[in-house]
Amino acid sequence: MSAKPLVSIVIPTRNRKELLRRGLEALAAQTFSGFEVLVVDDFSSDGTPQFLGEFARENPQLNLRWFRNEPQAGANPSRNRAIRASEGQFVAFLDDDCIAYPDWLENLMSRFASDKVAAVTGRVDDPEPTNIYELAFKGTHRVDGRTNAVRLIAGNMCVRRELLMRHMLDEDRANVDADTSVSGRGDEDGLFLMLKAAGYKQLVAEDAGVLHEHYYSRQSFFRQAYKGGKATARLGYKYYLRPRIELLTLLFAYLLLPLGLINPWLLLVPALSGSLFLAAIEYNELFRKRKSIIEVTMTFPVLLGFFNCRLAGYIVQHFRILTGKERIERVRLMNNGSSD
Repeated sequence: MSAKPLVSIVIPTRNRKELLRRGLEALAAQTFSGFEVLVVDDFSSDGTPQFLGEFARENPQLNLRWFRNEPQAGANPSRNRAIRASEGQFVAFLDDDCIAYPDWLENLMSRFASDKVAAVTGRVDDPEPTNIYELAFKGTHRVDGRTNAVRLIAGNMCVRRELLMRHMLDEDRANVDADTSVSGRGDEDGLFLMLKAAGYKQLVAEDAGVLHEHYYSRQSFFRQAYKGGKATARLGYKYYLRPRIELLTLLFAYLLLPLGLINPWLLLVPALSGSLFLAAIEYNELFRKRKSIIEVTMTFPVLLGFFNCRLAGYIVQHFRILTGKERIERVRLMNNGSSD
């Protein structure tokens, strides 16, 4: 392609060759033209480099470039590497397990009519749940709002490149959790906060959809909960955010239980804190994830386990920070907010 592309699509990947093939095939069928695709292979061992070479030769119209990390670097370092190498005015992001619908990029780009719009995030559809853990995860990447976004989703977003060059994606957790190359643990939250503090608009495009082909077992579900708690603590510490209400109320419920040794009536205090925790997660499940009452009831025991694992990760990460085992450069934003 002789002319420079308008959009650079960035995909970090590790050991997901067959999913990546489906994702690239979907990009080849996009209704929008004028884009390049940059894949960063994070030290895969499944023949991903060979596959990419073959796919590029068979699909020259896709304008595909790829890079390989040696050794493994993590999700955001991979994304940042591709951002620096990108040639488009806009950078769109997909995870390697996200399959874009044909009009995905066209609908994302339609929201950049104003120069004040810095970023646009789209709809992430979950596959039909096959077990209780996938049902509990359902709706986690749902974006609220019909216009202004309250968060960005790394697996489906587009950002002006000039702003990305000023506000690179956080790489803090890459030093700790480099075992995960593509993550749903808030890799994009720091970027959202920085763009928000700078006064830019960030919009939702509900018609810009992708299918998130991510499946969970009990082990992977609770592992994500634990690492998500660590990521939440790291993000909150770095940007001076308020503590997460659902984790704070759960922690207080446990810490205040010894009051019952003084007087049984004082157990009402941790019970109140626990009730606030339950109300917070039920609100999130019903109104933000848009689950039915039946779905919330079915998954409730699993959700309790999820948030206990998340709290454990949250506490462990704060302990690492307070004891100096992990150092994070802090950023005080003029307009502090909270993130999902």
